[in-house]
Amino acid sequence: MLPRWDNSFSVHNSKIDEQHKKLFELAAKVEMVSDKPVSKGEVKDLLAEFFNYMKDHFNDEEKYMQLIGYPDFETHRKIHKEIIQTMINLIKGIKSTNDLKEKLYLIAKKWLLEHILYEDMKVEEWRSSALASDDGSDVSFEEAGVDGAEKPQFYLYTCDCQGKYHDVPFGIHQKIELQGVKFTCKKCKQAIKFHQIHS
Repeated sequence: MLPRWDNSFSVHNSKIDEQHKKLFELAAKVEMVSDKPVSKGEVKDLLAEFFNYMKDHFNDEEKYMQLIGYPDFETHRKIHKEIIQTMINLIKGIKSTNDLKEKLYLIAKKWLLEHILYEDMKVEEWRSSALASDDGSDVSFEEAGVDGAEKPQFYLYTCDCQGKYHDVPFGIHQKIELQGVKFTCKKCKQAIKFHQIHS
């Protein structure tokens, strides 16, 4: 059985999280059709929806990784290309409806388990590890939420590192703006400064 979305899968970027939730929903649809008789057309429609949404998501995710300067960007982008190519090969090599359902299920499982739950979490770990609180301790983005007040944008901050942006969740942005809490870049050791809201 495929996993269902829960907050432990959050990358603490509301746009990416919303897209991941949608992909979990699409994977659940794939799982539902894998166990019951459906027409080849229905499976193809689901495959097309899944494929197109995944391409759009990968594009947005790659823009985001470039924006925040993720150091393993090229490796991550290569994985995206491999997943897309696997989907294309699947579409080309369809032998029967059952074959299509089985392959689509395996891709949904592999993509969800290996990509979102592993590769995308690496981006989140790198992002959160770049900040320290005022006393030098690590920052936990999980504790930074404000009762589900996550907004559909993210907050970009700069430091003294050339061309580097820190994407902070809404809760940390609120702590900085409303409570005057300081967070520093672990690399340059300087306090981060608000740059812009990015949606």
